Amino acid sequence: MARFRVLIVDDSSLSREALRRALEVDDTLIICGEAKTGEEAISLVRSLRPDLVTMDLNMPGMGGLKAIEAVMRERPTPIVVISERSSTSGVDLNYEALSRGALELVPKSQVFGAGDQDLRRFVERMRLLAEAGVEAEEKPAPTPPRPATSVPVSGERPLLLGIGASTGGPRALARLLSSLPRDFALPVVVVQHMAEDFFDSFVRFLRDASGHLVEQAGPTTQLSAGRVYVAPPRQELFVRDNLSVKLVPPPPSALISPSVDSLFFSMATALKGRGLGVLLTGMGDDGAQGLLRMRRMGARTIAQDKASCAVYGMPRAAAELGAAEHVLPLASIGEFLVRVLRESRPLPPPAPVETTPAPAPSPLRNSDSFSALTPVGNRKVVLVVDDQRPALDLARDTLSRAGYEVVTLDNPMLMAATLRRHPVSLLILEPELKTVKSPMLLQSARLHGLGQTPVLLWSNLGPDALAARARECQSQHALRKGDNAELIRMVRRLTSPRA
Repeated sequence: MARFRVLIVDDSSLSREALRRALEVDDTLIICGEAKTGEEAISLVRSLRPDLVTMDLNMPGMGGLKAIEAVMRERPTPIVVISERSSTSGVDLNYEALSRGALELVPKSQVFGAGDQDLRRFVERMRLLAEAGVEAEEKPAPTPPRPATSVPVSGERPLLLGIGASTGGPRALARLLSSLPRDFALPVVVVQHMAEDFFDSFVRFLRDASGHLVEQAGPTTQLSAGRVYVAPPRQELFVRDNLSVKLVPPPPSALISPSVDSLFFSMATALKGRGLGVLLTGMGDDGAQGLLRMRRMGARTIAQDKASCAVYGMPRAAAELGAAEHVLPLASIGEFLVRVLRESRPLPPPAPVETTPAPAPSPLRNSDSFSALTPVGNRKVVLVVDDQRPALDLARDTLSRAGYEVVTLDNPMLMAATLRRHPVSLLILEPELKTVKSPMLLQSARLHGLGQTPVLLWSNLGPDALAARARECQSQHALRKGDNAELIRMVRRLTSPRA
């Protein structure tokens, strides 16, 4: 089993003790030394050659900032600043830490007095960052498979570049954006997992390090070429087809917000193939499913390669799904994006106006083809959203035989677009979706045409868990899967005029 050496730097003995106890829970993390000042930290980095350094900023003597600068100059090592939002004499210390080479900023609240879940996530981040600092034999990344359901890559000029990142993302984003020309012809939207206390420091760092106009996206933002917009903390950012922004608060149960998947799924829905998606370093798998949806719609998609990642988590998930058309080193991504713009063709002129009435569309049951949906006679339209294909097929066959017009969606992020275009009599939703939290999905849908439409939660969860999900989703109706007769009875009751 691989072991990784960690040096703890903090002038507080209580803080060093708390960090040591937290990190030693993971058998792969070995505390090789502790330092109380910046001078001690530099000396111990030279002699102990740790794989990871945790650094406090406010220390006597040299202090954390100068220590970071010296370490990165003499022996570059992954440095995680464990701090709070702080400034001294008008100096933003967290901004300065990023500027001088710190890889990651972690609030002290995630370590000292944190709950078990936050503490586990913190230790996992430290292990991954320590592992990233160890030189290992790199195997060539396999060519990502092309998804069987993808459409040909769009040759039309893209309208928007979306970028997602997490652990190690600030420096990767700064490097990528600085490689793009200052007059880059697209707006850029960035989702970076970042503690709220450090968000302002991060935006300022990204602006100064990249040379681009960088700002926080707001609820009335209209995206403009040549600008970089950063999704704000604790807000899900969605893009509309007119390149305006919609911000939606996440549900209380959300572990990560903003979510890269929210951005990518909305780009796939609103822009189809006219988007560019890039997934950079980070732990977990946020963004992989959204990038896959973008690729299936014909968009150009890129994931950062393992060798240039601080943590090869999110890009790995995308590559394994076949979501990335290209897996590229960080240094090559900017050049590729510029080439895509140069080689893309302009939007074709609009088609001539049809002078004869178009034939009435026939009912559709394709999960991604709903634009021509119309009710047949007095048949009620039921929308079923589930990321498991067998469940969708079962619901469609059962309810179609009962006389309902059924639309199925295996991509929950298309739900809002469906509701905007076509009224439905009932929404049937699997509350345990893999790519998005159901309360957040319903909150967004209620803003986009769901209105007073009844919602039936349909799941294999046990009775207690299903009742809890119903409360979270503010739905009064829930049913376990398996009883088709009861499904039909409940659908009839909820779609009747008296319901």
